[in-house]
Amino acid sequence: MAYFNHAFRKCFLVDSVTTAAGATTTLGPGDLGVVDGSTWQVVANPAAVSPGAQTFLVVGSQHTVDTIGNNPGHGGYSESVKSKGIMGKYISKLWKSLDCAPAAATAEVALASDCVPCGSSIFLRMDVKGSPALRFLNHNAYAIGDSANVCCVDGQTHIDPAAALAEAGKQLLADPILAPFVREKVGGGIEITRTGLAAVVAPLGALVGGTGYDNGTYTDVPVSGGTGSGLTLDLTVSGGIVQATPTIACPGQGYAVSDVVTILVPGGTAGTPSTIAVATIADTASYTIAEVQGSGYVESTDPVTDGVSAKLQVEGAYVDTQFGNCSFDTRDHYEKEPVQIILSSLDETGEPCNDCGVASRTTGVMAQISGETVLRDLLMSERYMQMPYNQGNADSSRIREIEHSDDIVSAVDRSGRYVSLNLLHSVPRFNNPSGVFDNDQYLYTFYAVAGSAGETALDTLFGQIEALASVDAVLDTTDACGSPCTI
Repeated sequence: MAYFNHAFRKCFLVDSVTTAAGATTTLGPGDLGVVDGSTWQVVANPAAVSPGAQTFLVVGSQHTVDTIGNNPGHGGYSESVKSKGIMGKYISKLWKSLDCAPAAATAEVALASDCVPCGSSIFLRMDVKGSPALRFLNHNAYAIGDSANVCCVDGQTHIDPAAALAEAGKQLLADPILAPFVREKVGGGIEITRTGLAAVVAPLGALVGGTGYDNGTYTDVPVSGGTGSGLTLDLTVSGGIVQATPTIACPGQGYAVSDVVTILVPGGTAGTPSTIAVATIADTASYTIAEVQGSGYVESTDPVTDGVSAKLQVEGAYVDTQFGNCSFDTRDHYEKEPVQIILSSLDETGEPCNDCGVASRTTGVMAQISGETVLRDLLMSERYMQMPYNQGNADSSRIREIEHSDDIVSAVDRSGRYVSLNLLHSVPRFNNPSGVFDNDQYLYTFYAVAGSAGETALDTLFGQIEALASVDAVLDTTDACGSPCTI
Protein backbone atom coordinates (compact mmCIF):
# COMPACT_ATOMS: atom_id res chain seq x y z
CA MET A 1 0.00 0.00 0.00
CA ALA A 2 1.02 3.62 -0.35
CA TYR A 3 1.32 6.03 2.54
CA PHE A 4 -1.17 8.27 0.76
CA ASN A 5 -4.04 6.95 -1.33
CA HIS A 6 -2.73 8.68 -4.43
CA ALA A 7 0.53 9.12 -6.31
CA PHE A 8 2.51 12.35 -6.34
CA ARG A 9 2.41 13.57 -9.93
CA LYS A 10 5.06 15.40 -11.85
CA CYS A 11 4.76 16.50 -15.49
CA PHE A 12 7.39 17.08 -18.17
CA LEU A 13 7.25 18.64 -21.63
CA VAL A 14 9.42 16.70 -24.07
CA ASP A 15 10.61 17.79 -27.51
CA SER A 16 13.40 15.24 -27.94
CA VAL A 17 15.30 12.42 -26.21
CA THR A 18 19.07 12.80 -26.16
CA THR A 19 21.53 9.95 -26.60
CA ALA A 20 24.58 12.17 -26.17
CA ALA A 21 26.52 11.40 -22.99
CA GLY A 22 27.29 14.36 -20.78
CA ALA A 23 26.23 16.43 -17.80
CA THR A 24 22.61 17.43 -17.23
CA THR A 25 23.60 21.05 -17.87
CA THR A 26 23.89 20.15 -21.57
CA LEU A 27 20.17 19.37 -21.81
CA GLY A 28 18.32 22.05 -23.73
CA PRO A 29 14.68 23.06 -23.12
CA GLY A 30 12.45 20.01 -23.58
CA ASP A 31 15.40 17.66 -24.06
CA LEU A 32 14.95 14.40 -22.08
CA GLY A 33 17.88 12.32 -20.90
CA VAL A 34 18.30 9.15 -18.83
CA VAL A 35 20.84 9.97 -16.12
CA ASP A 36 22.99 7.43 -14.27
CA GLY A 37 22.43 7.81 -10.52
CA SER A 38 26.05 7.01 -9.67
CA THR A 39 27.77 9.40 -12.09
CA TRP A 40 25.06 12.02 -12.80
CA GLN A 41 25.89 11.73 -16.47
CA VAL A 42 23.39 11.31 -19.28
CA VAL A 43 23.39 7.69 -20.48
CA ALA A 44 24.15 7.39 -24.18
CA ASN A 45 22.34 4.05 -24.51
CA PRO A 46 19.37 3.66 -22.12
CA ALA A 47 18.86 0.08 -23.33
CA ALA A 48 22.22 -0.86 -21.76
CA VAL A 49 21.22 0.27 -18.25
CA SER A 50 21.22 -2.54 -15.68
CA PRO A 51 17.74 -3.37 -14.28
CA GLY A 52 19.15 -2.95 -10.77
CA ALA A 53 20.76 0.43 -11.41
CA GLN A 54 19.23 3.67 -10.19
CA THR A 55 18.53 6.21 -12.90
CA PHE A 56 16.83 9.57 -13.16
CA LEU A 57 14.65 10.93 -15.96
CA VAL A 58 15.76 14.51 -16.48
CA VAL A 59 14.32 17.15 -18.84
CA GLY A 60 15.96 20.47 -19.68
CA SER A 61 14.07 23.40 -18.20
CA GLN A 62 11.96 25.68 -20.37
CA HIS A 63 13.43 28.58 -18.36
CA THR A 64 16.53 29.89 -20.07
CA VAL A 65 17.22 32.63 -17.50
CA ASP A 66 18.42 31.51 -14.08
CA THR A 67 17.28 34.46 -11.97
CA ILE A 68 14.15 36.51 -11.37
CA GLY A 69 14.53 40.04 -12.72
CA ASN A 70 18.30 39.55 -12.96
CA ASN A 71 18.46 39.29 -9.18
CA PRO A 72 21.25 36.84 -8.29
CA GLY A 73 19.61 36.21 -4.92
CA HIS A 74 16.85 34.27 -6.67
CA GLY A 75 18.45 31.64 -8.87
CA GLY A 76 18.02 28.06 -10.03
CA TYR A 77 15.14 28.59 -12.45
CA SER A 78 17.01 27.06 -15.38
CA GLU A 79 17.81 23.95 -13.34
CA SER A 80 16.79 20.79 -15.20
CA VAL A 81 13.58 19.06 -14.07
CA LYS A 82 14.26 15.67 -12.48
CA SER A 83 12.32 12.62 -11.39
CA LYS A 84 13.05 10.73 -8.21
CA GLY A 85 15.55 7.89 -8.46
CA ILE A 86 14.01 5.08 -10.54
CA MET A 87 14.84 1.39 -10.42
CA GLY A 88 13.35 -1.02 -12.91
CA LYS A 89 12.05 -3.46 -10.29
CA TYR A 90 9.99 -0.74 -8.60
CA ILE A 91 8.19 0.40 -11.76
CA SER A 92 4.62 -0.77 -11.33
CA LYS A 93 2.91 0.56 -14.46
CA LEU A 94 3.69 2.06 -17.86
CA TRP A 95 1.08 3.36 -20.27
CA LYS A 96 0.50 5.70 -23.17
CA SER A 97 -2.50 7.99 -23.62
CA LEU A 98 -3.24 8.91 -27.20
CA ASP A 99 -4.33 12.18 -28.69
CA CYS A 100 -7.86 11.75 -29.97
CA ALA A 101 -9.36 13.87 -32.70
CA PRO A 102 -12.55 15.76 -31.88
CA ALA A 103 -15.80 14.92 -33.65
CA ALA A 104 -18.79 17.23 -33.82
CA ALA A 105 -22.20 16.00 -32.74
CA THR A 106 -24.48 15.35 -35.70
CA ALA A 107 -28.23 14.99 -36.16
CA GLU A 108 -30.39 14.23 -39.17
CA VAL A 109 -33.99 13.73 -40.23
CA ALA A 110 -34.85 11.73 -43.35
CA LEU A 111 -38.13 12.04 -45.27
CA ALA A 112 -39.57 9.74 -47.93
CA SER A 113 -41.23 10.94 -51.12
CA ASP A 114 -44.80 10.77 -49.74
CA CYS A 115 -44.19 12.31 -46.31
CA VAL A 116 -45.43 15.83 -47.12
CA PRO A 117 -48.85 15.88 -48.89
CA CYS A 118 -49.79 19.20 -50.46
CA GLY A 119 -51.72 21.35 -48.02
CA SER A 120 -49.77 20.05 -45.01
CA SER A 121 -46.48 21.00 -43.36
CA ILE A 122 -43.70 19.17 -41.62
CA PHE A 123 -42.55 20.42 -38.24
CA LEU A 124 -39.02 19.82 -36.98
CA ARG A 125 -37.77 20.43 -33.47
CA MET A 126 -34.08 20.95 -32.76
CA ASP A 127 -32.77 20.66 -29.19
CA VAL A 128 -29.33 21.89 -28.14
CA LYS A 129 -28.05 20.46 -24.86
CA GLY A 130 -24.90 20.03 -22.82
CA SER A 131 -22.33 22.12 -21.02
CA PRO A 132 -21.92 24.74 -23.81
CA ALA A 133 -25.64 25.52 -23.81
CA LEU A 134 -25.87 25.59 -20.02
CA ARG A 135 -22.92 27.97 -19.71
CA PHE A 136 -24.03 30.21 -22.57
CA LEU A 137 -27.76 30.30 -21.85
CA ASN A 138 -28.14 28.86 -18.32
CA HIS A 139 -30.57 26.34 -19.82
CA ASN A 140 -30.93 23.87 -22.66
CA ALA A 141 -32.63 25.30 -25.74
CA TYR A 142 -34.88 24.28 -28.61
CA ALA A 143 -36.59 25.76 -31.66
CA ILE A 144 -39.22 24.58 -34.13
CA GLY A 145 -39.12 25.02 -37.91
CA ASP A 146 -41.77 24.17 -40.49
CA SER A 147 -42.31 23.94 -44.25
CA ALA A 148 -45.36 26.21 -44.40
CA ASN A 149 -43.74 28.48 -47.00
CA VAL A 150 -43.39 25.67 -49.58
CA CYS A 151 -46.30 25.59 -52.05
CA CYS A 152 -47.64 23.14 -54.65
CA VAL A 153 -48.53 23.80 -58.28
CA ASP A 154 -51.85 22.76 -59.78
CA GLY A 155 -52.20 19.00 -59.90
CA GLN A 156 -49.29 18.35 -57.51
CA THR A 157 -50.03 15.84 -54.75
CA HIS A 158 -46.88 15.88 -52.61
CA ILE A 159 -44.19 18.43 -51.78
CA ASP A 160 -40.61 17.56 -52.67
CA PRO A 161 -39.16 16.43 -49.31
CA ALA A 162 -35.87 18.21 -50.09
CA ALA A 163 -37.71 21.53 -50.42
CA ALA A 164 -39.66 20.91 -47.21
CA LEU A 165 -36.53 20.04 -45.23
CA ALA A 166 -34.60 22.99 -46.66
CA GLU A 167 -37.28 25.44 -45.49
CA ALA A 168 -37.58 23.93 -42.01
CA GLY A 169 -33.79 23.69 -41.69
CA LYS A 170 -33.33 27.30 -42.77
CA GLN A 171 -35.67 28.45 -40.00
CA LEU A 172 -33.93 26.32 -37.36
CA LEU A 173 -30.43 27.48 -38.30
CA ALA A 174 -31.56 31.12 -38.36
CA ASP A 175 -32.89 30.93 -34.81
CA PRO A 176 -30.85 33.47 -32.80
CA ILE A 177 -30.67 31.19 -29.75
CA LEU A 178 -29.51 28.06 -31.55
CA ALA A 179 -27.33 29.75 -34.18
CA PRO A 180 -24.11 29.84 -32.05
CA PHE A 181 -24.29 26.09 -31.46
CA VAL A 182 -25.17 24.44 -34.76
CA ARG A 183 -24.64 24.69 -38.53
CA GLU A 184 -25.64 22.69 -41.57
CA LYS A 185 -23.30 19.85 -42.37
CA VAL A 186 -20.10 20.92 -44.10
CA GLY A 187 -20.38 20.03 -47.78
CA GLY A 188 -24.15 20.44 -47.83
CA GLY A 189 -26.90 20.00 -45.27
CA ILE A 190 -29.45 18.46 -47.65
CA GLU A 191 -28.72 15.00 -49.06
CA ILE A 192 -31.06 14.16 -51.94
CA THR A 193 -31.69 10.78 -53.53
CA ARG A 194 -33.75 10.91 -56.73
CA THR A 195 -34.27 8.66 -59.71
CA GLY A 196 -32.31 10.14 -62.59
CA LEU A 197 -30.88 12.98 -60.49
CA ALA A 198 -27.64 12.75 -62.51
CA ALA A 199 -25.73 15.09 -60.19
CA VAL A 200 -22.02 15.63 -60.83
CA VAL A 201 -19.85 14.00 -58.16
CA ALA A 202 -16.10 13.48 -57.81
CA PRO A 203 -13.90 12.58 -59.51
CA LEU A 204 -14.16 15.13 -62.29
CA GLY A 205 -12.80 14.49 -65.76
CA ALA A 206 -10.11 16.13 -67.88
CA LEU A 207 -9.44 19.83 -67.28
CA VAL A 208 -8.37 22.43 -69.83
CA GLY A 209 -6.86 25.24 -67.75
CA GLY A 210 -7.44 28.01 -70.29
CA THR A 211 -5.44 31.25 -70.33
CA GLY A 212 -5.83 34.92 -69.49
CA TYR A 213 -7.65 34.69 -66.16
CA ASP A 214 -6.91 36.85 -63.12
CA ASN A 215 -5.01 34.97 -60.44
CA GLY A 216 -6.92 34.18 -57.25
CA THR A 217 -9.17 31.74 -55.47
CA TYR A 218 -12.79 31.59 -56.60
CA THR A 219 -15.81 29.86 -55.09
CA ASP A 220 -19.17 28.82 -56.55
CA VAL A 221 -18.01 29.50 -60.10
CA PRO A 222 -20.83 28.64 -62.54
CA VAL A 223 -20.43 26.65 -65.76
CA SER A 224 -22.20 26.63 -69.11
CA GLY A 225 -22.99 23.83 -71.48
CA GLY A 226 -23.73 20.18 -70.89
CA THR A 227 -27.10 18.53 -70.54
CA GLY A 228 -27.77 19.65 -66.95
CA SER A 229 -27.84 22.78 -64.82
CA GLY A 230 -26.69 24.12 -61.47
CA LEU A 231 -23.10 22.80 -61.35
CA THR A 232 -20.66 25.21 -59.66
CA LEU A 233 -16.98 24.79 -58.81
CA ASP A 234 -14.38 26.05 -56.36
CA LEU A 235 -11.04 26.66 -58.05
CA THR A 236 -7.69 28.45 -58.04
CA VAL A 237 -6.16 30.44 -60.88
CA SER A 238 -2.38 30.78 -61.03
CA GLY A 239 -0.40 32.16 -63.95
CA GLY A 240 -3.69 32.95 -65.64
CA ILE A 241 -4.57 29.24 -65.77
CA VAL A 242 -7.20 27.27 -63.83
CA GLN A 243 -5.26 24.83 -61.69
CA ALA A 244 -6.11 21.17 -61.30
CA THR A 245 -8.35 20.05 -59.90
CA PRO A 246 -11.44 22.19 -59.17
CA THR A 247 -13.74 20.88 -56.47
CA ILE A 248 -17.50 20.60 -56.71
CA ALA A 249 -19.33 23.34 -54.83
CA CYS A 250 -22.82 22.42 -56.07
CA PRO A 251 -23.39 19.12 -57.93
CA GLY A 252 -26.32 20.44 -59.97
CA GLN A 253 -28.54 17.88 -61.73
CA GLY A 254 -29.37 16.39 -65.12
CA TYR A 255 -25.79 15.98 -66.38
CA ALA A 256 -24.41 13.10 -68.40
CA VAL A 257 -21.03 11.40 -68.35
CA SER A 258 -18.69 12.97 -70.96
CA ASP A 259 -20.47 16.33 -70.86
CA VAL A 260 -17.85 19.05 -71.36
CA VAL A 261 -18.73 22.33 -69.63
CA THR A 262 -17.09 25.74 -69.87
CA ILE A 263 -15.97 27.26 -66.55
CA LEU A 264 -17.15 30.87 -66.31
CA VAL A 265 -14.25 32.22 -64.25
CA PRO A 266 -14.99 35.81 -63.13
CA GLY A 267 -11.99 38.05 -63.74
CA GLY A 268 -9.83 38.59 -66.78
CA THR A 269 -10.62 37.91 -70.39
CA ALA A 270 -10.05 34.32 -71.38
CA GLY A 271 -7.67 33.92 -74.26
CA THR A 272 -8.51 30.22 -74.18
CA PRO A 273 -11.65 29.22 -72.22
CA SER A 274 -11.26 26.73 -69.42
CA THR A 275 -13.35 23.54 -69.72
CA ILE A 276 -13.79 20.40 -67.71
CA ALA A 277 -15.40 17.05 -68.46
CA VAL A 278 -18.05 15.31 -66.37
CA ALA A 279 -16.69 11.88 -65.44
CA THR A 280 -19.04 10.69 -62.71
CA ILE A 281 -22.72 11.24 -61.99
CA ALA A 282 -24.89 9.88 -59.19
CA ASP A 283 -28.51 9.75 -58.07
CA THR A 284 -27.52 10.79 -54.52
CA ALA A 285 -25.74 14.08 -53.81
CA SER A 286 -25.42 16.74 -51.11
CA TYR A 287 -26.60 20.33 -51.55
CA THR A 288 -26.59 23.32 -49.25
CA ILE A 289 -29.93 24.69 -48.12
CA ALA A 290 -29.28 27.77 -50.25
CA GLU A 291 -28.69 25.59 -53.32
CA VAL A 292 -31.93 23.67 -52.81
CA GLN A 293 -33.83 26.94 -52.48
CA GLY A 294 -31.87 28.59 -55.32
CA SER A 295 -30.80 27.37 -58.73
CA GLY A 296 -28.64 24.39 -57.79
CA TYR A 297 -31.57 21.99 -57.52
CA VAL A 298 -34.95 22.03 -59.24
CA GLU A 299 -37.59 20.61 -56.94
CA SER A 300 -39.81 17.85 -58.23
CA THR A 301 -43.52 18.45 -58.79
CA ASP A 302 -44.14 14.70 -58.58
CA PRO A 303 -41.70 13.41 -55.93
CA VAL A 304 -43.47 10.05 -55.58
CA THR A 305 -43.01 9.19 -59.27
CA ASP A 306 -39.50 10.65 -59.28
CA GLY A 307 -38.56 8.62 -56.21
CA VAL A 308 -37.29 11.58 -54.21
CA SER A 309 -36.11 11.15 -50.62
CA ALA A 310 -34.03 13.61 -48.61
CA LYS A 311 -32.14 14.15 -45.36
CA LEU A 312 -31.52 17.31 -43.37
CA GLN A 313 -28.09 17.05 -41.72
CA VAL A 314 -26.69 19.42 -39.09
CA GLU A 315 -23.64 19.36 -36.82
CA GLY A 316 -22.35 21.02 -33.68
CA ALA A 317 -20.39 24.22 -34.25
CA TYR A 318 -19.98 25.87 -30.84
CA VAL A 319 -16.62 27.63 -30.36
CA ASP A 320 -15.58 28.70 -26.87
CA THR A 321 -14.08 32.10 -26.14
CA GLN A 322 -10.32 31.73 -25.65
CA PHE A 323 -7.98 34.34 -24.25
CA GLY A 324 -4.45 34.77 -25.56
CA ASN A 325 -1.26 33.81 -23.73
CA CYS A 326 -0.76 37.32 -22.37
CA SER A 327 -3.88 37.10 -20.21
CA PHE A 328 -3.88 33.32 -19.65
CA ASP A 329 -5.19 32.25 -16.26
CA THR A 330 -5.35 28.63 -15.09
CA ARG A 331 -8.89 29.33 -13.87
CA ASP A 332 -10.09 30.20 -17.37
CA HIS A 333 -12.81 27.83 -18.51
CA TYR A 334 -12.11 25.58 -21.46
CA GLU A 335 -14.80 23.28 -22.77
CA LYS A 336 -14.52 19.57 -22.00
CA GLU A 337 -17.94 18.51 -23.26
CA PRO A 338 -19.24 18.86 -26.83
CA VAL A 339 -22.63 20.35 -27.58
CA GLN A 340 -25.31 17.73 -28.18
CA ILE A 341 -27.98 18.12 -30.87
CA ILE A 342 -31.33 16.35 -31.23
CA LEU A 343 -33.57 16.63 -34.30
CA SER A 344 -37.09 15.24 -34.20
CA SER A 345 -40.32 15.36 -36.21
CA LEU A 346 -43.54 16.77 -34.76
CA ASP A 347 -47.12 16.61 -35.93
CA GLU A 348 -49.25 19.72 -36.31
CA THR A 349 -50.27 19.58 -32.64
CA GLY A 350 -46.65 19.63 -31.49
CA GLU A 351 -46.57 15.97 -30.45
CA PRO A 352 -43.71 13.65 -31.51
CA CYS A 353 -44.48 12.09 -34.88
CA ASN A 354 -43.15 8.71 -35.96
CA ASP A 355 -45.47 8.08 -38.91
CA CYS A 356 -43.12 9.56 -41.49
CA GLY A 357 -39.52 10.63 -41.12
CA VAL A 358 -36.60 8.91 -39.43
CA ALA A 359 -34.39 10.85 -37.00
CA SER A 360 -30.93 9.82 -35.83
CA ARG A 361 -27.90 11.44 -34.23
CA THR A 362 -24.36 10.85 -33.06
CA THR A 363 -22.83 12.20 -29.90
CA GLY A 364 -19.86 14.54 -30.11
CA VAL A 365 -16.36 13.67 -28.94
CA MET A 366 -13.91 16.15 -27.47
CA ALA A 367 -10.23 16.13 -28.35
CA GLN A 368 -8.15 14.17 -25.85
CA ILE A 369 -5.07 15.75 -24.24
CA SER A 370 -5.43 19.29 -25.51
CA GLY A 371 -2.75 21.91 -25.01
CA GLU A 372 -5.01 23.60 -22.44
CA THR A 373 -4.78 20.52 -20.22
CA VAL A 374 -1.03 20.14 -20.74
CA LEU A 375 -0.31 23.76 -19.80
CA ARG A 376 -2.29 23.54 -16.57
CA ASP A 377 -0.57 20.28 -15.60
CA LEU A 378 2.86 21.76 -16.23
CA LEU A 379 2.10 24.89 -14.22
CA MET A 380 0.92 22.71 -11.33
CA SER A 381 4.23 20.84 -11.41
CA GLU A 382 6.01 24.20 -11.50
CA ARG A 383 4.17 25.30 -8.35
CA TYR A 384 5.27 22.15 -6.52
CA MET A 385 8.84 23.20 -7.34
CA GLN A 386 8.14 26.71 -5.97
CA MET A 387 8.24 28.21 -9.45
CA PRO A 388 6.06 31.35 -9.52
CA TYR A 389 3.07 31.94 -11.76
CA ASN A 390 1.35 35.22 -10.98
CA GLN A 391 -2.30 35.52 -12.00
CA GLY A 392 -5.49 37.30 -11.05
CA ASN A 393 -3.96 40.77 -10.59
CA ALA A 394 -4.05 43.78 -12.87
CA ASP A 395 -0.28 43.65 -13.33
CA SER A 396 0.03 39.84 -13.54
CA SER A 397 1.27 39.83 -17.13
CA ARG A 398 4.07 42.23 -16.17
CA ILE A 399 5.05 40.15 -13.13
CA ARG A 400 5.08 36.95 -15.22
CA GLU A 401 7.45 38.65 -17.64
CA ILE A 402 9.77 39.58 -14.77
CA GLU A 403 9.60 36.10 -13.22
CA HIS A 404 9.99 34.33 -16.59
CA SER A 405 6.94 32.12 -16.00
CA ASP A 406 5.77 33.07 -19.51
CA ASP A 407 8.45 30.63 -20.74
CA ILE A 408 6.14 27.73 -19.88
CA VAL A 409 3.07 29.33 -21.46
CA SER A 410 4.87 30.03 -24.73
CA ALA A 411 6.31 26.49 -24.85
CA VAL A 412 2.84 24.89 -25.10
CA ASP A 413 0.57 25.10 -28.12
CA ARG A 414 -2.75 25.55 -26.36
CA SER A 415 -4.73 24.73 -29.49
CA GLY A 416 -2.64 21.63 -30.29
CA ARG A 417 -2.98 18.00 -29.27
CA TYR A 418 -0.49 15.97 -27.28
CA VAL A 419 0.23 12.39 -26.30
CA SER A 420 1.36 11.39 -22.84
CA LEU A 421 3.55 8.52 -21.71
CA ASN A 422 3.22 7.71 -18.03
CA LEU A 423 5.40 5.89 -15.53
CA LEU A 424 4.15 4.87 -12.08
CA HIS A 425 7.03 4.18 -9.69
CA SER A 426 7.06 3.08 -6.07
CA VAL A 427 9.75 4.06 -3.56
CA PRO A 428 9.79 1.47 -0.74
CA ARG A 429 10.18 2.54 2.88
CA PHE A 430 12.54 -0.10 4.25
CA ASN A 431 13.11 1.78 7.51
CA ASN A 432 9.53 2.49 8.56
CA PRO A 433 8.98 3.22 12.28
CA SER A 434 5.46 1.78 12.10
CA GLY A 435 6.87 -1.65 11.33
CA VAL A 436 4.50 -1.99 8.36
CA PHE A 437 6.04 -2.19 4.91
CA ASP A 438 4.99 0.88 2.99
CA ASN A 439 5.94 2.86 -0.09
CA ASP A 440 5.43 6.21 -1.74
CA GLN A 441 4.13 6.36 -5.31
CA TYR A 442 5.22 8.81 -7.97
CA LEU A 443 3.49 9.28 -11.31
CA TYR A 444 5.62 10.84 -14.04
CA THR A 445 3.78 12.11 -17.11
CA PHE A 446 5.76 13.04 -20.22
CA TYR A 447 3.91 15.14 -22.80
CA ALA A 448 4.93 15.41 -26.46
CA VAL A 449 3.22 17.00 -29.44
CA ALA A 450 1.20 14.34 -31.24
CA GLY A 451 2.93 13.10 -34.37
CA SER A 452 6.19 14.86 -33.55
CA ALA A 453 9.71 13.51 -33.34
CA GLY A 454 9.34 13.87 -29.56
CA GLU A 455 6.52 11.31 -29.54
CA THR A 456 8.58 8.86 -31.60
CA ALA A 457 11.58 9.27 -29.29
CA LEU A 458 9.42 8.79 -26.19
CA ASP A 459 7.92 5.61 -27.65
CA THR A 460 11.41 4.24 -28.17
CA LEU A 461 12.56 5.24 -24.68
CA PHE A 462 9.53 3.71 -22.95
CA GLY A 463 10.11 0.50 -24.88
CA GLN A 464 13.60 0.43 -23.37
CA ILE A 465 12.25 1.23 -19.90
CA GLU A 466 9.76 -1.64 -20.26
CA ALA A 467 12.69 -4.02 -20.72
CA LEU A 468 14.16 -2.78 -17.40
CA ALA A 469 10.89 -2.94 -15.47
CA SER A 470 9.35 -5.80 -13.56
CA VAL A 471 7.42 -8.53 -15.36
CA ASP A 472 4.08 -6.90 -14.53
CA ALA A 473 5.01 -3.45 -15.83
CA VAL A 474 4.19 -3.90 -19.50
CA LEU A 475 3.79 -0.77 -21.61
CA ASP A 476 0.06 -0.39 -22.22
CA THR A 477 -0.81 1.27 -25.52
CA THR A 478 -4.45 0.11 -25.68
CA ASP A 479 -5.91 3.53 -24.85
CA ALA A 480 -7.72 3.66 -28.19
CA CYS A 481 -9.78 6.67 -29.16
CA GLY A 482 -13.51 6.25 -28.88
CA SER A 483 -15.85 6.94 -31.78
CA PRO A 484 -19.11 8.92 -31.71
CA CYS A 485 -22.09 6.89 -30.57
CA THR A 486 -25.09 6.66 -32.92
CA ILE A 487 -28.39 7.20 -31.10
